[in-house]
This record gives sequence, C-alpha cells and structure tokens, in this order.
Amino acid sequence: MSYRFVITAVLTMAAFGLASSAQATVDVVQEREVVDLDGAAYNQAVSISQAFKSAAQKALPATVKILVKRSANDVANAKSKLPFAELLPDLLDKDLVEGGGSGFIVDPAGVVVTNSHVVEQNAFGKTISVELNDGRRFNATKVVKDEKADVAVVLINSPEPLPYLTFADSDAVEIGDWALAIGNPFMLGSSVSAGVVSAKERFVDRDSKIFIQTDAAVNPGNSGGPLVNLRGEVVGVNTAIASLSGGYQGIGFAIPSNTASWAYKQLYEKGSIDRAFLGAPVKALVYEEARRLNLAPMTGVKLGAPFKDSPAAKAGLRSNDVLLAVDGRVIESPELFESFVERADVTKNFTLKVLRNNSTEPIDVPIRFEIKPHNYVGVPVTEKMVDKGSHYVDKDWGAMIIPGTPEAVARLGATGKEGLIVLNATPGSAAYRAGIRSGALIMKMNGQEVKTIEDFTRIKSEASEVQIEYFSRNETRSATLTIRKSNQ
Repeated sequence: MSYRFVITAVLTMAAFGLASSAQATVDVVQEREVVDLDGAAYNQAVSISQAFKSAAQKALPATVKILVKRSANDVANAKSKLPFAELLPDLLDKDLVEGGGSGFIVDPAGVVVTNSHVVEQNAFGKTISVELNDGRRFNATKVVKDEKADVAVVLINSPEPLPYLTFADSDAVEIGDWALAIGNPFMLGSSVSAGVVSAKERFVDRDSKIFIQTDAAVNPGNSGGPLVNLRGEVVGVNTAIASLSGGYQGIGFAIPSNTASWAYKQLYEKGSIDRAFLGAPVKALVYEEARRLNLAPMTGVKLGAPFKDSPAAKAGLRSNDVLLAVDGRVIESPELFESFVERADVTKNFTLKVLRNNSTEPIDVPIRFEIKPHNYVGVPVTEKMVDKGSHYVDKDWGAMIIPGTPEAVARLGATGKEGLIVLNATPGSAAYRAGIRSGALIMKMNGQEVKTIEDFTRIKSEASEVQIEYFSRNETRSATLTIRKSNQ
C-alpha cells in the first residue's frame, strides 16, 4: 500500500506543483525519439548510398567510352571526291569525330561489349577507339556486330589485364530493383545515374526486341554502357530512350543481360550469331479466344500456317494451334516465345503443350528447333492467296510477296487499293525490323506505284535505299529499307 501511495503522491505532486517540469520531461523524451528516428533513417540512407558507391566503384573502371572517327586520310579522300573540293577548309591535320557511345569490358584480355549501332561504319571507313575511365586509349583491333540483337564486340590489345564486369541473370531482376546506368552521356565522360527497374519484358513493336525498362537517367552517349545491380553486375546494356525531345524523360531501355551475353559469346567465338527458329508465325490470343478456352491471362499464343520443311511442319503443328507451354514453361506472349526459341538448344528435344481444334485438353507435341538458314524466308505450306509460281521471295529484306488481287486485297481490309501483298515477313528480317508485317499491302516504293513483281524488282535495282508506303492494320504507314546489292 505504501508503495502505491508514493507513486500516486508523485503523480499528484506533478499534477499540482510540477506540471511544467513534467511537460519539459515529455518534450525531452519526444525530442530524443525524433533524434533516434532521424539517426536510424540517416544510417539507412548512408547504407544505401554506400551500396551505390560500391557498385559504381566496381563498374566505372570497366566502363569505356567508344569513339568512332574518320582518320585524316579518310577525310582527305572523301573531300577529294566532292565538287569544289579546293574551296573546303583543310582538315588534314584533324580527326573528325563522327560519334560513339559507351561500352564495358567483359574479359581482362580486352573484350568490350557495346551496341551494334554505336560502331556503325560507312563507305569511307572509320577508326574505332576505346578510352578507359583512367584516360588510356586503345585502337580497336577487331569489331564484330549483329544488328538484330544490337550487340557488338570490340577487341583491343592491352599489355596488362584490364578491369572487367560480369553478367548477372536478368531473369532474376524484379520490378522495383535498384539499378545504376553507367556511361558517357553526351560523350562528356564517365557518369552514373540511379533509378529502379520500372518494367520488365518491354518490347518495341517495330523490331520486337525485348527490353528492361528503367527510370535511371539515360541520354545519348549512354548507348552500349552497362546497367548494373547493387552488386556491380551487369543486368542490361543501355540501348535506347523514349523521348519527345531527344533527351532523358524518365524511360530508358536496356537489352537484358541474358540476351546480351548469349549474343556476345557467339560474336566473340565465331563472329556471327546462330538463331534457332520455329518456322511458323505466332500471334497473341485475343481476349475472347482466351476466355473461350478458359485460359489465364498472358497464357498461350496462336500459330499461323507452318512453313514448308520447317521445325513446326516436321513436328506436325497446324495452323490455329494454341501453344501453351514449352517444357513446362508458360508461353506468355509471341515476343517472349520467339526470344526463347531463337536461343534454344538445337541438340535438345522440347515438348510443346498444344490446344487443337478448340479443345480444352492439351496434347504434347515433341519438337526439335533448328538453326535458321541465312536469309531465310518462310514459304507457307498452304495458302489460298498463292497461285503456283506467282510469289517472289526477297532474301535481302526477308519477305515473300505476291500480287494483290482484288479478292486478296479485300480480305486485308484494303478494298479499292492496289499493290503487292507481303505474304510473310520473317521475324528478325530487315522488313520485319522496319515494321512491315505479314498481310501488309505495299502500294508505293520511292513514290512510284507498285502493282507487279516486276515493278518491285525494278525499283529495288535502281536505288540503294527505298521509301515504302504500305497499308497495314487499317492505316497507311511508311518504312525505309536499304538494299544490299550482293544479295540480289
């Protein structure tokens, strides 16, 4: 009882005589709590900052600036071919820098990975050099690239081992993960920007490349540089931005590391990339079809007519088959499925889960993918629009075209228009990358009407670049394609 009394007394005394003191005590306690909370937040911020610094310190020495320039002799030779060359300023003692971007070393012997578009060359020839973060500069001894993957390998000779980065598993990257974009924005020099992975499996409709999307600031000059995680491992190759101004607006795209490393290894080892293929067009299921088949969202793709002698045809796949999974891996979209197929092991048998004839019970279809032949253009096994001998296979652009009869044009929703129908644009081909898809109606080439195969081949033979006007998906579109004369 006495103990309770003392407590009560103290409280009572505080109430009557020590109110201000008690308030001061409360204020001190609250102030201490605020300080403690601020300290915890500060320590947490310092910890995150330290992770950023550690990743940047690991990545910066291995990130390089790639300079693409013409030598003085190249400039002089180009100048000599121009009219009134004697009136042009003397450039013989200057190097004309054409552009460049970023890259990163993946092997201490001097193997650099970058974007194909960073090291593009023209008819006059260019000199490509690599500048390290510490200022050392090396001329490239060899450059190999693949335009479809937009990956290139640049080799340099160094008398001593160079700092290098390793690839992480991009499939393990999650939305919300921190990421650092390392590179040379506007070619100003090494720079680091931080952000998060804002989306995965983004694809650009014109070429169907699959990207990791990030909000880390990426600007011109960052192309080819690494996107790294907080361990300083490469999860992507910074490639493009979505912008109305040409500068950073919050969305950057990087080639996933799994794709980049697959491409780089083949380029480094044999100078080109072998891709597996299915041999049949695939498209997304429309909502009504998926609902009718009782499929979960993002499940399955619909097959078009298999091409003659293709892996799809050999496996017995049929037009309108719905592909659900491959070796137990759910097929979520045409783009992801095509990406999986092109990297598939052609020595291995796979099993496709297939819905056929509107059945809701899948069947197993064994299949072995094959390496796609160079300049492959698929020819459908059966197609009512094709009369024997009337189609033309253009290996340069990777498309098969047929004359557009009024009935066939009407089926495309282009009644009253004239032109040539693209019966098939092979995924990954020049036509496909330019945005031209199967079912497009080519109406004009370089401003001239195109009504026959002869018109098509004639216009191509007269130009090195062709501006195409075509009708697709209920609207008139345009695309520009170059011509490789050696393939004609």
